[in-house]
Amino acid sequence: MAKQDSETTNLIRLLTRVPLFSELDKKELKLVATAGKKVDFEPGQQILRKGERGLGFLLVLEGKTKILKNGRTIAIVGPGGFFGEMTVVDDQPRSADVVAVEQTKCFGIASWSFFPVLRSHPSVAIGIIKELVRRLRQVDADAGE
Repeated sequence: MAKQDSETTNLIRLLTRVPLFSELDKKELKLVATAGKKVDFEPGQQILRKGERGLGFLLVLEGKTKILKNGRTIAIVGPGGFFGEMTVVDDQPRSADVVAVEQTKCFGIASWSFFPVLRSHPSVAIGIIKELVRRLRQVDADAGE
């Protein structure tokens, strides 16, 4: 039991660094931490495929991934980074491919586990909205260059 408590504490610490969850209190973070599970990926393994329906959000705990659009790397995501947050919200097909660059450990939350968290804790939903708006503004800024 102590190992599980330690793992949950470490996961909560990592979740506090994620913009989506940065405004949550410890109780809300624990709720998020217990809603998901850890998943391991081998180097070169495809984690997400563009166009496929997604099941949820993934937070990189260890390792490195790359996000690709049309075969071109658009981002490298390492520990503390995340992807799949749009699918948790809108259940639409994935907008990019994600591949493990090296041995990678992620924390994943399926949409069916995450929606009850959103419904019962609006601050989680507010954190997601803020991050999505930040990303939209960045896309707009990049398009204006």
